[in-house]
Amino acid sequence: MAELTLDLNAPAGVAGQPILWRLGKIFNVVTSIQRARVSEDSAFVQLRLEGSKQEVDMALAYLRDLGVVEGVKPAATLEGVVNPEDGITQSNTINIRLKTVFPAQGNTSVLYRLGKDYNVVVNVEHAAFDEEEGGYVDIALGGDLIDVQRAITYLHTTGLSVNPKQRCVSNGGNL
Repeated sequence: MAELTLDLNAPAGVAGQPILWRLGKIFNVVTSIQRARVSEDSAFVQLRLEGSKQEVDMALAYLRDLGVVEGVKPAATLEGVVNPEDGITQSNTINIRLKTVFPAQGNTSVLYRLGKDYNVVVNVEHAAFDEEEGGYVDIALGGDLIDVQRAITYLHTTGLSVNPKQRCVSNGGNL
């Protein structure tokens, strides 16, 4: 098992992409956010990656190709990586603020679990978080209605404060 902590710095064009979600979907690496400052203009995330040596190397190569990590030379190169979010219908999206109740909650891989277990696209839109004091992460969950609802139900079991920014997510079928 390989583990790597690195700093990601993304400009506005790249910061709006679901990069952390892709790492779990494409490369099967578990991600944990150590620190994050994400806005519309840029993103800084200190991230811990865990997985096999090959998976971590391939994820690192992907991050280098995106231009979000510098100074680390991966052992593998990538060709033909597709964006997995293109294969998921994102007909329903809900924006949620996740806040830590106590700082130790930040050491969990909640966003990874959402993407792996619930077939939703998870995109970090804003964040002010560090592992010493906790903080918040604003995410957008997109997918089929039932998958989004299941993901939200899971979030309520994590002990994090879960604050949706809209009242409900619905496909309008019961209105």
